[in-house]
Amino acid sequence: MIRLALLSGVVAVTLTLQAAPMPAFAEEPHFFRDIRPNHWVWNGADPLTTQSILARVAEAGAGAEHPDLTGAGGATVWTDEFARVGDQIRALAEEQEALGLTGAAAALYMRASANYTLAKYPLIDPSPAEAAAFEASLETLHRAHELRGFDVEPVSVTFQNGEADGHVLLPRRDAPAGGWPLVIASNGIDVNQGEFFAFAEDVASRGIAFLMYDIAGTGTNAEFPLGPDYEELPVALAATLAATDRFDADRIAIMGVSFGGNAAVKLAHTRPDLFAASVNVCGPLHSAFQVPEDQLDSVGLMYRLALYDRTGIDGGTDPARFLAHMRGFSLIDQGVIVPGETVTEVPILSVNARNDYVAPAFDMELANNSTVDGTLIYSGTDDQCPQDRFAVMPQVADWLEQRLSLNKN
Repeated sequence: MIRLALLSGVVAVTLTLQAAPMPAFAEEPHFFRDIRPNHWVWNGADPLTTQSILARVAEAGAGAEHPDLTGAGGATVWTDEFARVGDQIRALAEEQEALGLTGAAAALYMRASANYTLAKYPLIDPSPAEAAAFEASLETLHRAHELRGFDVEPVSVTFQNGEADGHVLLPRRDAPAGGWPLVIASNGIDVNQGEFFAFAEDVASRGIAFLMYDIAGTGTNAEFPLGPDYEELPVALAATLAATDRFDADRIAIMGVSFGGNAAVKLAHTRPDLFAASVNVCGPLHSAFQVPEDQLDSVGLMYRLALYDRTGIDGGTDPARFLAHMRGFSLIDQGVIVPGETVTEVPILSVNARNDYVAPAFDMELANNSTVDGTLIYSGTDDQCPQDRFAVMPQVADWLEQRLSLNKN
């Protein structure tokens, strides 16, 4: 069921989606890592294999507070199990590629990448095994794209006295006059570049180049501390590509998932000269950054440790400084958005699950009401980020295609 409501030129869309039930992951013991079966299946992981691995991880860590943090010498059963599956699927992919069966090989490389992605997750102070899994996740993903006829090119820019990078997926056709439309996209603090999987191909198949990068403090850009001005990294990437004749400087969109959504909304307001459209998928804009000191422990341990790592501030030893730093990410506290007053001409699409505890309705409506062209989609409820990516992400690709086409002079 789709319900449309038109309010002051802003469209709000509510989706009620019926999906087949997932395996019962909820009965597993408490894990350090956030368990996200719907997300992982969308990435390409097999749900039954994943459920079996979780059971083996739990058995290996029986009696431990966090069974997924067991293992000797810094290695974990979690990483070993998922990397082993990734290795097995990668070997199958290589066999199929050698036989000239590129379609089967591409599908297998994508599945291998999904398992390597789980093996390295959430990539906090990674062990050698986790770092190797991260590298393998990108290698196999890029090979899958290439076998399907897409070009994958590395992109690097000078940033804060260092080199920041990402990779761009190019459409399978000649560039149009004026250059490719372009989407600059990131995930959050625990999901890395490349983890757009088939969505990147969907966008590129529409004639839009798709650049993926790790936000500051994460992945290949871990050397740059995560601060309230972290949107300057995608600005540097966009400006560099816009200066070439391969990309259309008038048709660049910014997209952020989870923590990356904060920058996407901010740039719709602060850099309308650079970005023609903005996609915010479950991005925290204000509410999550107002946690009082006596409630810091209520934030999940994985997310706390990830934020400590990305920002370079240990909230365990200096909670006041850490929380003050995090409040700096609020778009209201920064003065980027004054509720009821600030409006941008840049269209913003916001997508989330209802009752998201990280980016609640207040944050979603804050973004939606801050533009003359807003679209708000809810998919699922009581979870962080939209629950049925199979249904929602094609709509995001549709929206990007329409907005980047409409913004062509």
